[in-house]
Amino acid sequence: MLPPKLRTIMAMLLILHDQVVPTSQFIDEIWLGDPPVTVVATMQTYIYQLRKLLGIGESGHEQGIALLTEPSGYQLQVAPECIDVPVFERCFQAGQKAFAEGDYTRAANSLESALSLWRSQALADVQKGPFLESYAAHLEETKIQVTELRIDAYLQLGRSLDAIRELKSLIINQPLHEGLHSKLMLALHRSGRRHEALAVFGRLRRSLVDELGIEPSPPVQRLHRALLAADPSLDLPAVRAAEDVLTAPTVVAVPAQIPADIPDFIGRDFVLGRLEQTFLQNGRKQAPPMVSITGMAGVGKSALAVRLAHRVRQRFPDGQFFAALRRNGAAVDPSDVLADHLHAIGFAHSQIPAALESRSQLFCSWCADRRVLIVLDDAMSEEQVRPLLPGSPHCAVIMTNRSPLYGISGLRTFEINPLAEDDAIELLGMIVGRRWSGPERQAARSIVDYCENLPLAVRAVGARLARPASPSLDRWVASLEYGRRRIEELCSGTFDMWTRLEQSYLELDDSARTVLLLLGRHAPARFGVEEMARRFQIDSFELERMLSTLVDARLLLVEADGAGETRYVLLSMIRAFALERFTAELGEHTEAAVEAGDGTVDDDWDEPTVPLAPPPQLALMRPGPSH
Repeated sequence: MLPPKLRTIMAMLLILHDQVVPTSQFIDEIWLGDPPVTVVATMQTYIYQLRKLLGIGESGHEQGIALLTEPSGYQLQVAPECIDVPVFERCFQAGQKAFAEGDYTRAANSLESALSLWRSQALADVQKGPFLESYAAHLEETKIQVTELRIDAYLQLGRSLDAIRELKSLIINQPLHEGLHSKLMLALHRSGRRHEALAVFGRLRRSLVDELGIEPSPPVQRLHRALLAADPSLDLPAVRAAEDVLTAPTVVAVPAQIPADIPDFIGRDFVLGRLEQTFLQNGRKQAPPMVSITGMAGVGKSALAVRLAHRVRQRFPDGQFFAALRRNGAAVDPSDVLADHLHAIGFAHSQIPAALESRSQLFCSWCADRRVLIVLDDAMSEEQVRPLLPGSPHCAVIMTNRSPLYGISGLRTFEINPLAEDDAIELLGMIVGRRWSGPERQAARSIVDYCENLPLAVRAVGARLARPASPSLDRWVASLEYGRRRIEELCSGTFDMWTRLEQSYLELDDSARTVLLLLGRHAPARFGVEEMARRFQIDSFELERMLSTLVDARLLLVEADGAGETRYVLLSMIRAFALERFTAELGEHTEAAVEAGDGTVDDDWDEPTVPLAPPPQLALMRPGPSH
């Protein structure tokens, strides 16, 4: 048996196998933010002891396993089939697939294989910090889903006695779970014990009224009435007629599609609390609570939405759906999203209508008596979102979007800003596996400043800093100093600020694009509409309209000055992007102006600043003389 701290380290390495686990993550998990002064040496000792106990070397593979030391942490390389969790998940997925195809025998066998891997509670003998505590809860929740689906397979196969034994055991620990009670009532009825089924309803109703002050949900009450009437539809179904197949799914699964939470999520405590409170305060409202998390590209909207979804998902036991509404910069068809949702809850392809409106109505009908959470990531328009919204007040919606969706009634919008500077520095350190101090912390501060404290940009730099041959922090500060080079450096794998900004830019109309290019070229960091209208020699009302478009696209920020007037803020990263686009689109024109001897060099940018004489596509706004 491994010592406690080694068990914690081993658990994290197994859970995140074939990934580099940052040293900082081990430290946070074991010492809960209060590590000893010698923590780095202590970690090295633990890794040495773990290698010795496992009988593996520093980097080579022995017995199909290797524990590698990386610049930012440690990585366990091991075949997935040697770890229980991947095998459990694979059996669960096979069971879901078989159930959806109507092969209930194969489904039951796969689900039994999945549950046979359990001996006790998840990570029962491991000291757990926040990451392992969350992961253990996720595993326990998945186990419940597997168990319930196996019971559904038993009921479809006529194995009511097996289902009854399982359900009675589960209800002892979950006395208010209406779904389990419904299944037990049905199993008892099919076993010829209708009086016991009615008694189960009576006990459930008393518990709900006494403890929560509520009546059973409509589906449970309908089942109760059907039992009283000895409704033949409750009997084990024979082969359904073709017309019946079009009205009901062949399987009622419980989708759990929320992506994994981000272990190094940081900050946002205040807005996260306000968002969560929105779900708690829904009360007796007749519409579902809907929140929109909006902000500029790379600000961390999706990460916040996923964190919120995990915080509230226990309130929605009937399913949690997730859909990314943008793919490769293009809008995803809501009809395709609805088809995915309906497949997830068990509708076969032949049962799903072709028309968007019909799919939307079918999904809303399924949600009507259920508690369902829907997460819509990167929504692009109101027309895209509306067909995906449920009508039941028991459901809820979390969506992220760059531009506000003002036309959706009841949607509460939460604008999020870049991270606080200290949080951005801490995030950079967590990614790299370092805690900054002294001159290094000042250099890290300069790096996150150049990143505008945007999580995506910080992650891009952090991913590159974590590489073995990465330059020093001071070299990184120097490489980020100039706008043109900065955009190139803020790209690493999926952490790509250029692509995100380009998507926002390409969605603008021509006049708004023109304004952005000119602002990047000629505007100060903060400006008012009147001064730029004079500079561009354009009507101030027309310019204000286009600036509002840029604000909605989150390519400009706004703030009030001391006199209460609106000032527009152009972030240096947006300026760098605009200058790059300017050069790409108007390079020949700019070079001609510079060769004519009119150019000067701006101290902040490695771009020549010239009095602009726009070609025809920019002739709408010719900058006037600067005073």
